[in-house]
Amino acid sequence: MLTDVIVPDETISFVGGHTVALIVRGKTGPDHHPGKLEQHADAIEPDGSPVGFFGEGNDAFGNSVGMSMTGVVYDYAAFQINRPFYVDLNAAVANRVVSTVLLIEVDAGTAAKFRKSWDDMAIKPGSFDLLGNNCATHASHAFRAAGVVTDGIPWMDTPDNLYGQLVDVIPAGRRRSLSGFIGFSPSAGGGYTLSVRVQAASPNVNVPNPGRSGSLSTNNSSSR
Repeated sequence: MLTDVIVPDETISFVGGHTVALIVRGKTGPDHHPGKLEQHADAIEPDGSPVGFFGEGNDAFGNSVGMSMTGVVYDYAAFQINRPFYVDLNAAVANRVVSTVLLIEVDAGTAAKFRKSWDDMAIKPGSFDLLGNNCATHASHAFRAAGVVTDGIPWMDTPDNLYGQLVDVIPAGRRRSLSGFIGFSPSAGGGYTLSVRVQAASPNVNVPNPGRSGSLSTNNSSSR
């Protein structure tokens, strides 16, 4: 029987504000490519704050196919209410939610543009559509607005394809991937620290949206 490997959690500090990140929920490692509805993209701002784009329902039909939904940006507080297993380490372990985090070293100007993009998105999130206007599309927009990449996501807009694009474009010395159960803790000086708990291969992991068929929209009962 396979069990989790018990090793100390790794803690990442965002002091200095020179790191941003992509989170691919449901991706168990750099070489794992989850199914299209088995993944979700979030990001980490320069102070360690988790942030992500989701869709909330407009009508029953739109919700059922993930189209024409109202966009919304989640911050840490919203994650705690709607998807605690995305920001609470113990909840991630209990729900078997595994993520891969791509940490990217940036300069101060790039970090500021990345955060501003998410701030602007929170004010005017626009709509959510599963195809071409989803969580990965909006995360990509932030990376492009900051100048981390210059082009849209190659092929289909999925979190995993965005991950692959960033890995291809960013020099190895400026990026690092971590995979496992993750959580965030408020820092005394403001912002958040990231904790990562390594997990072993198991048939009961990679559940980006427990109890749902997909994870590209909110956890509301009316959405996917």
